[in-house]
Amino acid sequence: MKKWISLAIGIIAFVCVAFFITVKATKTCIPFNPKADKIEKTLYLDDEDMDETDICLIGGSHGLNDFNPNILWERAGLHSYNFCYAGETIPLTTVYLEELYKKRTFDLVVVDIYYAGLADMYFGEKNYAFDVLCRMDNSDKKSAYIDKHVSEDVKKDYYFPLNRYHTRWYQLGDNDWERKPDPGDDFKLGQDYHFETNDGNEVHFSPWTDHGNSMPLKDDIEDELRELIETVRSHGSELLFVDLPRRYDDSLMPATWIGDEHAGINRVKEIAAEYDVKVLQYDDEGLEKIGFIPEKHMFNKGHMNVEGSEIFSRALADHIVANYNVKRYEKNAKDKWEGYLNIYKNEKAKQTALLKNE
Repeated sequence: MKKWISLAIGIIAFVCVAFFITVKATKTCIPFNPKADKIEKTLYLDDEDMDETDICLIGGSHGLNDFNPNILWERAGLHSYNFCYAGETIPLTTVYLEELYKKRTFDLVVVDIYYAGLADMYFGEKNYAFDVLCRMDNSDKKSAYIDKHVSEDVKKDYYFPLNRYHTRWYQLGDNDWERKPDPGDDFKLGQDYHFETNDGNEVHFSPWTDHGNSMPLKDDIEDELRELIETVRSHGSELLFVDLPRRYDDSLMPATWIGDEHAGINRVKEIAAEYDVKVLQYDDEGLEKIGFIPEKHMFNKGHMNVEGSEIFSRALADHIVANYNVKRYEKNAKDKWEGYLNIYKNEKAKQTALLKNE
C-alpha cells in the first residue's frame, strides 16, 4: 500500500513540475514584442496612466495610427489612451474591452468600426488575433472567441502556444527573461504613427459614393456588434463609433470584405441607432471642412500619417466635448499628459527634420 501511495505522490509531483516548466517555457518563448509590451502595460501592470484614462480609443490598425491621444489632450484637456491593435476585429475588441474593464472604468469608449465590413470569420487567426490573445489571461470571452473564430487545425496553438514557439530557445535574450515593458514609448499613449506623407504612392480617395443603401453584415458580425455595445453599456460607459477616413476599396477583396463598404457601414448605423449610439463619419465635404487632404495626410489608403492623425484628432476632440459628458482637465505642467505632449512634440520635430535631410 505504501508503495502505491509513494508512486502516486511521485506521479503527482512529476505532473506538477512538468506543468510549471511548461508554463514558464511558454511565457518565455512567446516573443516579448511591442504587442506583448502593450498588453502587459494595459492589462497586468499597476500603471497610473491607466488609472487616469477616461476615454478608451480602441479598434484596428486604422485607429492605431489615427487616434492621437496627445492631440485630444492638447485640444481639449482629455485623458485618453489608444488601445488599438493591427487586425483587431469587432469580437476581438470585445474580448479586450472585457479585460480592460476588470481594472478600470471609462467615461467614453470610441470604437474604430472598420472591421465591421469583414467577410472572413477566421481573419487573423494565425497572426493578428493570435499575437494578442496568446498574451492575455484565460477568460470566458477569450475561450468563446477561440471556439468561434479559430479553425480546428490552428486551435492547438492557442491552447498550447509552445507548439508554435518552442524553436525560439536559441534566440532568447534578456528581454525574454525579464519581460519588463519599455517606458521609453509611454509618451505615445498607445498610438503608433508614420511620419512620411505616404508610403511611396500618393493616396487619392475616390469620390464619395454612399447612395444610402444598407446590406447585412457577414456571418455573425451583427450579433457581435450588439455584444460589443452591450458590453460597453453594462459597464456604464458612453459609446461612439467612428468610421475613420480611408479609401473605400477593400470590397475588391470579396473573400475578405463585403461587396459594398458604404452599405455595410450604413447597416452599422442602423444597429447603432437601435441603441442610440452615434456614428462619426466624414464624406468629401466633411473632410474639406476639417482641412483633411488625403494626398497630404494619409500614409497609405487606410492609415493616416502623423499630420493626418493630428487634424482628425482635433476634430474628434471637438466632437467629444460637444456630445459627451467626459472629464476635462486644466492644463498643468505636472499632469502626465502634458509631459507626454512635450516629448511627443520633440520627437515629431526630430523625425520631421530627419525626413527633410534625407
